[in-house]
Amino acid sequence: MTSKARTGHDSHSYPPAPLLKLLKESDRTLIVGHQNPDGDALGSALALAFSLLSLGREVVVGLSGMLAPSLDFLIKDQPFVVPMDYSPDLASRYDLLVLVDCQAPFRVWPEAENIPKSELPACVCIDHHSAGRGPQHFEVGYIDHRASATAELIFKVVEALEVEFSPSIVQALLAGLISDTGSFSQGNSTSECLRQASVLVGLGGNIEKINQHLKRNWSPGRMKLLVKTLDTLTLHHDGRLASLLLTEETLKKSEASLSEAEGLVEYPLLLAGVDMGVLLRITGQGQTKVSLRCRSGLDVRELAKKFGGGGHVQAAAYLDDSPDPAEALNKLLAVVKPFLTESDC
Repeated sequence: MTSKARTGHDSHSYPPAPLLKLLKESDRTLIVGHQNPDGDALGSALALAFSLLSLGREVVVGLSGMLAPSLDFLIKDQPFVVPMDYSPDLASRYDLLVLVDCQAPFRVWPEAENIPKSELPACVCIDHHSAGRGPQHFEVGYIDHRASATAELIFKVVEALEVEFSPSIVQALLAGLISDTGSFSQGNSTSECLRQASVLVGLGGNIEKINQHLKRNWSPGRMKLLVKTLDTLTLHHDGRLASLLLTEETLKKSEASLSEAEGLVEYPLLLAGVDMGVLLRITGQGQTKVSLRCRSGLDVRELAKKFGGGGHVQAAAYLDDSPDPAEALNKLLAVVKPFLTESDC
């Protein structure tokens, strides 16, 4: 197998030629994922950045919001990765903006809800989510909601750009795939995702090492945060829904950071009989983030959309305007029952 990892596999979709043309011709590219990037958003952005850098392009990866400490290993010693708030001079500083793992600038910079298109450089989007709300600012989109992760689409972009899969690209892509599939344990672990993982491992990717960073690298504060949050576990609707609350008081007593709450929503589904798990946590900005997970057969994406959010069938989220997670829970409980009805999703 060559380092370019071509296999002739007939996958769901391929990068559109106009997108590849813009990537190849851009001199100064800004790559951004959604605010508080997860492993898929960051891994996807980095893999694309390493690819463009190998082509001699000038690239910046902009980070917005908080980054979980478990992801620090991906950006260590990478000077092109910088914290970045929105500013109206982007069009003069860059000739291409790439949105990864999201489809609108306000998902990167919340204050840019009504950003005029004239303030942006040419824009493309690479994402595996269904169409989001708000205006679409991108000229070309490579969007396939059947993909397990945005990293799966970036893998194909790297192939199409005909650059070598360097160790940095391999690690970033594998981290993205692992993050969005629960280490290949979830229903979105498609045959294409597993094929790509096999290729990446064949090129030197180390799943155990990446999982060591992502899942076995907790601080004492994060462990305390888990224990104290689990104390709030409550069952609803005959035990089919389980909720966890993360309040300001819990955070202070744990001596943890909000970024360390990543992944706590997965714990309710460990309970037998629970079909939907919910984590309601403060955001630090006067709102409550509501993260939803469910077993196969339910659709939390549609539930999140009801509150202006989105995501995937089995993993979705939204923001509630209340600063009190308990109040946000009451709003959810008032409408959730129809979504606990089994379906063919």
